[in-house]
Amino acid sequence: MNWRGPIAACALALGATASSAQSFATQLQLPCLTAPEAESLITAVLPETIEALATNCAPQLPPGALLREAKARILPRYRSEAEAVWPTAQRAVSRVVGADASVLLGNNIARPVIASLLAPAIVKQIQPGECPAYDRIIALAEPLPPRNLAGLMVSIWQLTDARRKPGERRPAITICPRAA
Repeated sequence: MNWRGPIAACALALGATASSAQSFATQLQLPCLTAPEAESLITAVLPETIEALATNCAPQLPPGALLREAKARILPRYRSEAEAVWPTAQRAVSRVVGADASVLLGNNIARPVIASLLAPAIVKQIQPGECPAYDRIIALAEPLPPRNLAGLMVSIWQLTDARRKPGERRPAITICPRAA
C-alpha cells in the first residue's frame, strides 16, 4: 500500500485548513479538484457543516434565526442532496487520497465520517461576531438547491485563488484552473 493515500486522507480530513497540513499537502502535490468535483464534495459536507455552524452560532443568534432552526428547516433537504452527490464526491476524495483509500470510502458510513471530520475544521475558523452574517448567508441561500450554494462557494473559491499572489499560502486542496 502506498503511504501517500493515508497521509493525504489525514491531511484532508483533519487539517485541510491548518497551516501544517497545508504545507504537508503541498509537499505531497495533491491533485486539484475539478469544479464539479469540488461542488459535489462541498454539497456532501454541507449538512454537517451547517449543523456545526448552527451549534456554534446558536448562542449569538436571536430566536427565529435560521441557524437556530436549521435541523428542522433545511438540514433534511441538504442531507438528501449530500447522499445523492456522494458518488461524485467519493471519486474526488479517492483521487486526492489515492486509490488505496477507495476501499474505505466504499461503505455507507464514509460520507458522514468524512463530513464529521471536515465540518469542525471549516467552522473553527468562524468568529462568534460573524454568526449573524453566516445566518444571513444561509437564509439567503435557503430557497436555492444545495448544489447551487455549493456552486457559489466554488466560484468564490476560484476567484479567491485567482487573486492570490505568488508566494501566498494556498489551501491544501485546490480547484483546477478553468479550461480556456
